[in-house]
Amino acid sequence: MTRAKMPSVKIFIYFIPLFFLLPQYIFSAEPLGISKSRIITTSPALTELLFELGYGNHLVAASHYSDYPEKAKSLPRIGTLFSPGLEKTLSFLPDWVLIDSEATPTHFTRQLAKLQFRYLEISIHSVSDLFKEAEKILHLVFNQTQFNTLDSLKIEFDNHKKRNRPFRFIALAWPSPITLIGGHTFLSDLLTQLGGKNMLPKSLTTPYPQIAIEWILKNSPDYLFILGDSIEQKEETQKLSKIWWPHKNVKVILLPSDRFARTTFGAITNLPILLEKEL
Repeated sequence: MTRAKMPSVKIFIYFIPLFFLLPQYIFSAEPLGISKSRIITTSPALTELLFELGYGNHLVAASHYSDYPEKAKSLPRIGTLFSPGLEKTLSFLPDWVLIDSEATPTHFTRQLAKLQFRYLEISIHSVSDLFKEAEKILHLVFNQTQFNTLDSLKIEFDNHKKRNRPFRFIALAWPSPITLIGGHTFLSDLLTQLGGKNMLPKSLTTPYPQIAIEWILKNSPDYLFILGDSIEQKEETQKLSKIWWPHKNVKVILLPSDRFARTTFGAITNLPILLEKEL
């Protein structure tokens, strides 16, 4: 696909904030090449992931809704999820921009490339993707060649995988209209690796499909997971499950969205604990 040419005046506008910030960058307390990398993330999940990897102190800005851990709340913002501001991003003189491929428009990435700013696209749809992309960040951005912490997490997760008996599940993203968490998502893969089987057909590749009530009535799971934030949501879902499957006692399990809506190691460490308690 042919890239549209950016008028020279726009390039000049983008570099105005860089001109004023350049002196403080050159004369910073730490020499160039020795100081910390200046990192920007374009999604809350990547912000959290960078803190998990031990490099949260390299962040100079992040997207809106980057609220975990607590230190992330004080970071300057580059724009909303799905709409990062290019001029705002460049004003922080980043060494790297970590781009969430699912939450960042392609034109933003193209402009970074055109202006020769370094960026790394991250795409996570499964547990294996999470480990692979974390290694990529550590290797390309921070020049690490050994991944001892990740190796320990893999071993711990593999041990959890052996503990749960098989179960069938449906995972509810929104109750109205009925929207489920599809099989080709990080959360579904995580539940599957811990013993679950998503009852949605594998041929359905939509991440969050809207499902007809007729399908729901014909397919009763062992567990109904609801991604939410309150006990009220769980109680409402329990009422729905009794309407949908009156002759089966389907247990409803609340997955707090602040822990499980993001593709992070927090999810893979917390979910086994939750399942051991609930199943």
